[in-house]
Amino acid sequence: MKKNILLLCFIFCINLYSQIDSNSLFALPKATTLEIKGISSPLEGSLVYSSTDRHIYKYTGSVWVPFDGSETNIIAGDNINITGTGTTSDPYIINAVPATLVLNPDGTYTFSNGVDPDVIITRGGAGHAPIVSQSNATGNCNDFQTNETRDIIITGDFFDGSSVVTISGQVVNSIIVNSVNQIIANVTAGTVSGSYDIQVTTGAGTGTLANGFVIKTGLISHNYATGDITLSSRMSYIAGNLDRTSGNSWNEQGYSLIYGIPLGNEGHLNFTAGGGINRYRMIGLNSDPASNSHYNSLDYAIYLTGYRLNIYENGIHRGDYGTYTFGDQFEINVNCNGIVTYKKNGTVFYTSSVAVSSILYLDSSFYSFNAEVYNISISY
Repeated sequence: MKKNILLLCFIFCINLYSQIDSNSLFALPKATTLEIKGISSPLEGSLVYSSTDRHIYKYTGSVWVPFDGSETNIIAGDNINITGTGTTSDPYIINAVPATLVLNPDGTYTFSNGVDPDVIITRGGAGHAPIVSQSNATGNCNDFQTNETRDIIITGDFFDGSSVVTISGQVVNSIIVNSVNQIIANVTAGTVSGSYDIQVTTGAGTGTLANGFVIKTGLISHNYATGDITLSSRMSYIAGNLDRTSGNSWNEQGYSLIYGIPLGNEGHLNFTAGGGINRYRMIGLNSDPASNSHYNSLDYAIYLTGYRLNIYENGIHRGDYGTYTFGDQFEINVNCNGIVTYKKNGTVFYTSSVAVSSILYLDSSFYSFNAEVYNISISY
């Protein structure tokens, strides 16, 4: 009896399966990929078939993603790049960032995998020739002036008590070997600007740091010709004398975009005070001199008022610094770190707390009739 029941069930199941046709199949809604992305407010978990790329898409609550009944999560390290979305038309592409091993001029190697900090590999073992890898005698503020004497720090490897430092054209007064990795050398620079090699010699040989010592080029001074300065209507610039020709108000200026102290460079503006009591004028350095003739736009300015000496920066009074007289020499100096100092007759009387952030040009704002300055120059 049991055999007959099983046989009947088998025949029924076969008959049922053979009767399934295309109208009996479950089908998802179908749309193009563009139409799918345009569906308004779909429910999270919604499924739809794309007639464009023939993939099923699932709505995650924020975006439609291809779905084939399972999900693939790919996790890659920092040095692996993965592009693509995983579809037939835009497959995943996996690329590894290659590691590099570069031979440096000083004989060391730099290993980089594109992710972690670079590793410097040196030649090891006692008795090897020294490696000179770095010096603080280069780079803007560290460059030497001609005839300047000061200490420099030389770093590297395999320095010992027999180390001798040689820099062509310079005088090495003394050296101190702090460790196998550092030497302090007292050096007097020569008179010729340029870059020079540093050599460290021991009994095992010589190591060289190419262009490790620099004597900076001297500043070049530029005197303003008549056509170099742009004047407002009641200003004149004749034979090096900047003067207000009429009226009284903070609305007249002379400025120049011909020369400018670049950001990161040393430089200074120089001028001489003209005469006259109760004649008010400001002259100084500004990043945007053409924008405004009023003194409140001057970035760094010396204010000569009567016979009093003041400092203004962007319209802010920085203080009264005593008196001045006709013929006093003034300088607004910018160092390589962007620090601005003000000098009268070569002596610093104020250091600004506002660092330079842009190229600086000559600018001025004159209030009084016959207020004047002369011998204007800029150096950088």
